[in-house]
Amino acid sequence: IHMEIPEFTCLCPKTGQPDFAVIYLDYIPDALCVELKSLKLYMWSFRDEGCFHEAVTNQILDDLVAATQP
Repeated sequence: IHMEIPEFTCLCPKTGQPDFAVIYLDYIPDALCVELKSLKLYMWSFRDEGCFHEAVTNQILDDLVAATQP
């Protein structure tokens, strides 16, 4: 499955300004699969969070691994 999330936004923890990114997610589903609407809402949850993109991508990976149990 290939997903492109072109509207990812979080806040820069240093300036408080919006920080925009495109997230590409590729994975092969097994027994569990991520629902697209749930993923979209999850991505939107970072909108008001102050965090660096490096930390966010690690958190997203950890959460997806926990949700899909590969």
